Amino acid sequence: MTVEETLVKTLLLTGPITLYEVSAVCESLRVALSEGKSLRIDLSDSGPWDLSGLQLLVSCVSSARNRDLEVRLAQVPEACIQVAERCGLSTWLLSVRE
Repeated sequence: MTVEETLVKTLLLTGPITLYEVSAVCESLRVALSEGKSLRIDLSDSGPWDLSGLQLLVSCVSSARNRDLEVRLAQVPEACIQVAERCGLSTWLLSVRE
């Protein structure tokens, strides 16, 4: 029996993703990227969101690309979409969504 190693790690973010939580969330993302796999971030149980949370996602995607990895966002909540719209990042968000 062989075990296939998955090339994509899925990370579920839960709870608020705001200025007050970004340090802890940043550490989770850093550890996930350090595994050297592309990353699927499930946002279905996350929120509320603010600009700091969205900036963290932008930084994560950029860091992954610098390592030739891909980050995809799954189940992006409406609150995150609204922050992206207010900040002019709607196109960027669409480019990284599943």
